[in-house]
Amino acid sequence: MKRLTILALAFLLTACDAMHELGGGDHDHHGDKQAVTILKSTSLATPGSHAGKVAHKGSSSDYLETPTNVTGEILSVVFPLDPAPDDGIVVFGDNRPDIALTTATLQSFDLKDPFAINQAIGIKPTLSDGTVERVHPIFGYADFEYEQDDGTMRTVRVAFADVDGMVRGDKLLDMGGGQFDWYDLDTGSFSATRPANPAVIEVIRDFSDPIRPNLEYYPMTVNLNAMLTVVAADYLAASTIESTINFNMGNGITLLGQTSSNLADDVLIQSFTLTQMIVGFGGSTGFNADATLQAHP
Repeated sequence: MKRLTILALAFLLTACDAMHELGGGDHDHHGDKQAVTILKSTSLATPGSHAGKVAHKGSSSDYLETPTNVTGEILSVVFPLDPAPDDGIVVFGDNRPDIALTTATLQSFDLKDPFAINQAIGIKPTLSDGTVERVHPIFGYADFEYEQDDGTMRTVRVAFADVDGMVRGDKLLDMGGGQFDWYDLDTGSFSATRPANPAVIEVIRDFSDPIRPNLEYYPMTVNLNAMLTVVAADYLAASTIESTINFNMGNGITLLGQTSSNLADDVLIQSFTLTQMIVGFGGSTGFNADATLQAHP
């Protein structure tokens, strides 16, 4: 799993290196093209549908749930280009997400009720023709809302960087009224302040990269269901670039070792993880999406 993460990150880093040519390392976009990006999901569960199911993985039994919504804050989205080793398009946010600080500006998103993210961006003048087979959304944190089998709504917040008092990998439970608490593994209780040993998603917490040892954000990789073609001349001449990413969130949550989603708070927060962290990237069981990327004169 970690090997796959590093392999995927290589594509992200080379794409981000390409952005370095835009402004001598300036992280902020100051380009001449207006980018409009929509992040959404049409595969979210509908409350009342009880979309969970049992899935057997090896000798254990885990319970899968489809979120009813995913919201949060995001740093950037990168469209890396193949086959060139250093080409890519960052459609909003920090144009060097590979070296961005956790103090960088984040954008809100809501996959159920999507809205356009508008930003002026730049395209490097040496952009090459290529294809896009994956995208890299760089999240600050995301709130995964789902419905238990008994109809109770649950929300778990996952930190992909050290933001808002959280540490990368932390998972917090919505206790009601918008209050998210950590679970202290040492005391077996919830806390409004971060304990020394909280419940975490270890893959996210422990990720490290030899190329960028100071990488702040956990890099997600989302394989596209259909390859996109980029003609460089179209993007260099464009005044507007529009993109849409429709995430496949079906069975995106795994409750480890469970046979039902009707769980007490402490069991829920300890068993909660993201399905991609178990099955890997892309394909029919991992994190994938439909996407569009279009240049307009």
